[in-house]
Amino acid sequence: MTDTICDILHALGITANYKGFHYAALAVELVTMDQSMLLLVTKELYPQVASCFSTTASRVERNIRHTVDLAWRTNPRLLQELAGYPLLRRPCASQFIAILAEFCKKEVTTLEPDGQLRLGFSSAPDPYGPFW
Repeated sequence: MTDTICDILHALGITANYKGFHYAALAVELVTMDQSMLLLVTKELYPQVASCFSTTASRVERNIRHTVDLAWRTNPRLLQELAGYPLLRRPCASQFIAILAEFCKKEVTTLEPDGQLRLGFSSAPDPYGPFW
């Protein structure tokens, strides 16, 4: 599951040099295991992620917000495809986590014979090249 999450984040233009990459990846993984974490994002999810990285919940939230901004600027089309519904504006951090967690739970990813991971989208590949 972690590989899938990381591949999706890379496809959105978010690389591992951003703290928000690691925070978002863990948050998505926690939500896929327990969806009720989405009900108490600031009271449970962010503090749990923060404790794993020896930081504060507010820093986790800020870095995930920055990650969402980056994804929205870099590849909004992909983010909308992951959501499965039109996004009229940038999603908030908890909505971003929910979108990625739901997509990962659907297990729409497949591994192609050439060893490349292809995300199972209905539209044509990105005209700007490969996801990563």
